[in-house]
Amino acid sequence: MPELADLSALTAPLTRTDGVERWFDLGHDPSASIRLGDALAAVLSARAVTAVVHWEGEEEAVLAHVVAAAMRTRRVTVVQERGLLFTSADLPASSTVALVATAFTSVRALAPVDAMMRERGHRLDCAITLDPPRLHLPAPPHGPAPDGH
Repeated sequence: MPELADLSALTAPLTRTDGVERWFDLGHDPSASIRLGDALAAVLSARAVTAVVHWEGEEEAVLAHVVAAAMRTRRVTVVQERGLLFTSADLPASSTVALVATAFTSVRALAPVDAMMRERGHRLDCAITLDPPRLHLPAPPHGPAPDGH
């Protein structure tokens, strides 16, 4: 499985800064974005992912689009409105999904998407962030232990 730490060379041409803040501009170099999508798809291909989800926003959509295109799978947007989460489209029953994000924030995190996917009968297998470059695994669902307690 490709290492996510090796992504810095792929994200460098897509990284912008104003001296204070740093962000990704995935539209700046489409070829670099496609190479990044191919690398992330290679990481996810071994995980039996059937759909890619992402938080709404331009950079998030471009990132998810290049990953989903490389995997030949669907891309669905997660939208937060008035504290509730929605998706831009329904997923096929019992989908195994990956969340891709430029970064997580206190509002755009892994846990709410994991909970929404479980509630809808899907499984969030993992998430990938670019900053930091990391493969995130969701916490096991809280529920009774195998012995029923």
